[in-house]
Amino acid sequence: MVMPAPATASSHYAPPARRRNGCLWGCLIAMLLLATPFLLAGGYGAWFLWDGYKRDPVLRLVGELVREDGMAQQVLGDGAVITGVDGNYFSWMPGRADNAYVVTLEGPKGEGQLVVSGHTALGGAKIDSAILTGPDGQRYDLLKRQRLPGNDSRVIDNSI
Repeated sequence: MVMPAPATASSHYAPPARRRNGCLWGCLIAMLLLATPFLLAGGYGAWFLWDGYKRDPVLRLVGELVREDGMAQQVLGDGAVITGVDGNYFSWMPGRADNAYVVTLEGPKGEGQLVVSGHTALGGAKIDSAILTGPDGQRYDLLKRQRLPGNDSRVIDNSI
């Protein structure tokens, strides 16, 4: 019987030491989990500003209202357009979505601001209120087609 040769230090195989990056990967995953809500909110906000507002049914109605309403044309001039959405509020529940917007408008007679609220239900979109502040600071209710009291830039003397 043949005996195996004695093991020497040079013939002994030792695997290389493992690199441990557990803390690095754990910290990266934790940072990703913490940043995810902010990334999603920022992504939605960017999408809404660049493309999403064009599809919003209430803002579409606002665009039609501004183009076709005689009072808005009288205050801002013919061809007034939406130039920006300064703020918005959105609430959703099954079957109904409520929206409120502050919209900047611009026309030949100057710039105005429209505060509008509306809702979208199963029957479609509907505007609940639309208050236009004209370039002169006067406010107008576009749905009731009337000028609102107060905030008039002219001073009226009632003492006579």
